[in-house]
Formats: sequence, structure tokens, C-alpha cells
Amino acid sequence: MTKESLKTLRSKIDKIDKDLLELIQKRASLAVAIGKVKSKISPNTSFYKPDREASILRNILKANEKGELSNLKVKSIFKELISGCLSLEEALKISYLGPEGTHSEAAVHSHFGSLVSRMSSPTIDDVFNQVINKDSDLGVVPVENSSEGVINTTLNCLADNENISISGEIYLNINHQLASGNKFDLKDAFAIASHPQALGQCNKWIEKNIGSIKRLEMPSSAVAAQYAKDNKNILCIVNSLAIEKYKLVLQKKNIQDYSNNKTRFLVIGQNDIGKTGKDKTSFLIQTANNPGALMGILRPFEKRKINLSKIETRPSRGNINSHDFFIDCEGHQKDQKLKLAIKEVCDSGALVRILGSYPQYV
Repeated sequence: MTKESLKTLRSKIDKIDKDLLELIQKRASLAVAIGKVKSKISPNTSFYKPDREASILRNILKANEKGELSNLKVKSIFKELISGCLSLEEALKISYLGPEGTHSEAAVHSHFGSLVSRMSSPTIDDVFNQVINKDSDLGVVPVENSSEGVINTTLNCLADNENISISGEIYLNINHQLASGNKFDLKDAFAIASHPQALGQCNKWIEKNIGSIKRLEMPSSAVAAQYAKDNKNILCIVNSLAIEKYKLVLQKKNIQDYSNNKTRFLVIGQNDIGKTGKDKTSFLIQTANNPGALMGILRPFEKRKINLSKIETRPSRGNINSHDFFIDCEGHQKDQKLKLAIKEVCDSGALVRILGSYPQYV
């Protein structure tokens, strides 16, 4: 390739960049206009519409059949574009389980883009309380991990707070990085620090590559990052965000035992979400602790061919003679067949509380 041909290609990119900028600004102007119309129709309604955003992303990814950029990269670009346009209408405040540099913050960034206001909270209960008290518009909390299982505190908070509903879900690939505050050989490490779940998810790798080493359990991976930063020859298991934030030395990449390690997060709020055609509904069912109780709950869904994607059961905290079932299913609570299934469960004597209908993760 000659210098002249390189110059020609770069000129084409410059032209496309200018065209893109013009289109982006046009989109932003339309977003502002839509915001003004919304304010007149419903003055107190949030501008953030996860059902509309999910539809936009699905249409974009469907159109992305050819080209160099993967769906994941295209989605990331459009997430930032949507985030930028939304910030012109409304400055979203998102609470998450902190401190800064945790996977929860990474989930917020992944789902909402970089232009929202992120509010770190010390506990999952605090995230719920900030949403209830309207100190934040939405909250992001972990609910389950593919390796370590369900987060019981989140289920407890959903059960205890009837004025909170699920607005969305986020699946985050959990890639654990081994880092330290200073550079040294792994054989010279004094200890390895992280959240207990992170240590558990990397247990086989640690045994194979480091062997017997003191493990320091920390309240979060971010606290472990700060501890490694402040103490020599301490290893920590963190995410890439924490390495950048705390200016750590990367020792080894992706040390998790299972490559498909994912954590599911819930977006919580106080608004009902509209239908998109590809939705999920979560609900809590409480029934007497009798033989066949579970079958009685499942039968109305099986009869209508409604797919249940998750069932979590445990004794009810408020009544030792009953059981709670946390269930996720495909569909929206406004779908007729789901309405009929829930009615049949209620008619059987079970207590049903819908926790929210929301778009399936895009």
C-alpha cells in the first residue's frame, strides 16, 4: 500500500466520521423533542424506557448481518449513543452494590453506558432503600452466579419490599484478573485477597498455579484491590475496572475456573415496564408446605406451554408452615395466557405477587 492510497482511505474515514456526527446530532435533537412531548403528556414519568431501548437494540442487531463489527461491539456503541441521548432528557441516577471497581459497577456501565450518575452503596439493602426513597432512579443488584448460585439477600429484599419491581436484567461475563500493588514473582506472594465468591470461583486455578497460600476474605473485590495497593507482595482477584481504577499490576488474566462464569443482575425500580414481545416475568408464590404443592404451582404453566426459566424454593421466613417459590418465566404479565396461569395458581389457594415484567436481556 502506497502513502497515497493510505491517505485516500483516511480521507474516506474522515468523511464518514463527519456524516456520522451529523446523524448523531440529528438523533440527539429528536431525543430532546421526544422528551418535551413526554413531559407534556406525563409530567412525572421517567424518560428511561427499557422496553423501548430493548426494541431499538434488537432491531439494530438484527440489521447487523454483515460487517467487521460483532454484535457485542455494535451493542456497546449503541448503548453509549442511547446513554448520551438520554442524558439530554434526564440525568439518570443508578445505585449499585459498591464500592467502586466491583462487578456491580461494571454491570451498570455495561447496561446504562458511561453517562449515567453512578451511586455506590455499601449493602444490597441500601440499594433497595435508595430506590424506595427516590434518592436514585434505579438500582442494580446481583441475584445469581452460574458457579456460586443465588444471592439470598437480594431475594429477601424483593420479598420484603412490595413497592419495588424488577425493570430489567443484566448478564455479565465474570472474568477474574490476578493483580497486585507491586510487581513480583508469584512464588514470593504472602497472601491472596478477594471477596469469598471470587476466591471460590478461582479455587482450582489457585491450587494448580500457586498452591498453598493464605487467603484473605474481603467484603468486596474493590476492598481487596485497595489492600493489595497498600501492602507489598499481596495478590488480589479483581476485575479489569478495578485494575484501572486502583492502578494495579496485572499478574495473570482470566484465572476463573470456568470460562462461562456469569453473574445475573437485576435492575430494580418503581415503574411498570411495557411489552416488547420478548419479555420475562418474575414472581413470588407462597403456598402451604403440603405434598404436591410444587406440582400444583407448575401445572397451570405446563398446561399453557409457558416456559419457566428459573425456580428457587425455600421455607417462608414469616410462616414456617409454608414455602416461597421465586419463579421466572417467559412472557409479560399482560399476556393473556400468563394472566390465566397466574389466576389458576391463585385459585388453588397460593399467594402470588408479581415482582416485575421486563425485557429479556439483549
